[in-house]
Amino acid sequence: MRILPILMMTVSGLIHSLTAVAQIDPQLDTLDNQIIFSNERSGVILAHSHGLGVGYRTGKNVNALRTRIYAFEIVNMRSGKEIKTINPYWDNSKRYVYGKLNDVLVIRAAYSNKYLLNRKPYWGGVELRWLYETGLSLALEKPYYLFVVNILQLPSGALDYEIVTSKFSAANYSWDDIYGRAPFTKGLNEISLVPGIYAKLGLNVEFGTVRTSTKAAEIGVSLDFFPQGVNIMDDSRDNPFLLNFYISYAFGKRFNKY
Repeated sequence: MRILPILMMTVSGLIHSLTAVAQIDPQLDTLDNQIIFSNERSGVILAHSHGLGVGYRTGKNVNALRTRIYAFEIVNMRSGKEIKTINPYWDNSKRYVYGKLNDVLVIRAAYSNKYLLNRKPYWGGVELRWLYETGLSLALEKPYYLFVVNILQLPSGALDYEIVTSKFSAANYSWDDIYGRAPFTKGLNEISLVPGIYAKLGLNVEFGTVRTSTKAAEIGVSLDFFPQGVNIMDDSRDNPFLLNFYISYAFGKRFNKY
């Protein structure tokens, strides 16, 4: 007769245990938020050794480890020798860079491959990728104009002066003849184009938490080569190589095309 109460207690306990287990929300590694997106687009803000720039990238996953990317960038190039100065002998004189020949802007179009080093865990963290990039560069050289003081001797023997715009010339002007930099718009109709090639090697750190968006930092080194040479400063004319270390931030989205 005692078997029935014991059996009922056992069944009751089992039901209670199953109910408790059913109420637990298991933390499973599901694939709901782990969809692999085939395409990505991002805007880029970057700083490098000799200036700043912006860019745009569009890419497609070739396989689980490799992303093929087409990249476009516009960066300005300064020389490490640029030092701004001012002429103390003239009132209201403007700051300028002594010895500068051109303002230089570089446009890049490149093909890139990005390779996955580690996949981000489902709970968060970062993904590491390394990449290489090769392509074409086009340097735009805009002449750097200065305001220069010309001393005039009048027929009466008195001295006067006039301020004219001129490109830098170490043979014709000393630093105390220079009044300052002319407006940036001066020389826009004299831009010259210098073609070249470009290569980049970098490490990409993806830290975004939403799979449909991209947030990544990148560090690396880039090299532009111009066979004709680029002229920024007077004492380093026809410089063929522009080597830079860079850091960038990319933001955009991932998506599938159906």
